[in-house]
Amino acid sequence: MTERLFVALWPDDGVRAQLAEACSRLSLEGGRVIASHNLHVTIVFLGNADAERRVCIEQALGSVRGSAFDFTFTHVEWRRRTGIVWLAADEAPAPLLALVAELRTALAACAPESRPYRLHLTLARDVAQGPRRQAIAPIRWRTCAVTLASSRLTPKGSEYSVVRQWPLA
Repeated sequence: MTERLFVALWPDDGVRAQLAEACSRLSLEGGRVIASHNLHVTIVFLGNADAERRVCIEQALGSVRGSAFDFTFTHVEWRRRTGIVWLAADEAPAPLLALVAELRTALAACAPESRPYRLHLTLARDVAQGPRRQAIAPIRWRTCAVTLASSRLTPKGSEYSVVRQWPLA
């Protein structure tokens, strides 16, 4: 049996409430809004993993020693080509970029990733019309852990769940 896995930053309840509030203020035409319990920031997409690969992934994640850090979402963007609406930051913080690099190095043997990293949080999919770029009340997020999460496809879309977390120093 395989699981569809990814490494993410998982919001606490306070941040999740702010994310849901920002999403509720959007004027969107069509599409599916992501349920608030599914909101997260993907760091590394891992794809399908069997039990052996999952062990490799968990060992790699356990070896990472990043530091806790803050970042702030400042605006929402929509791309006509993809139909995705997401929150973005003006700049990804250096500790996040260092964490992404460390994770990719640690995971190289079991889950190589070469796509460029871009800090974002998906709010809605399949949107026909949305804000091209719109400022929002800043959402500050303190990250204190790295999360291994799983994705399960359902008729209503993906459902995400926390598999395991590793604290950041």
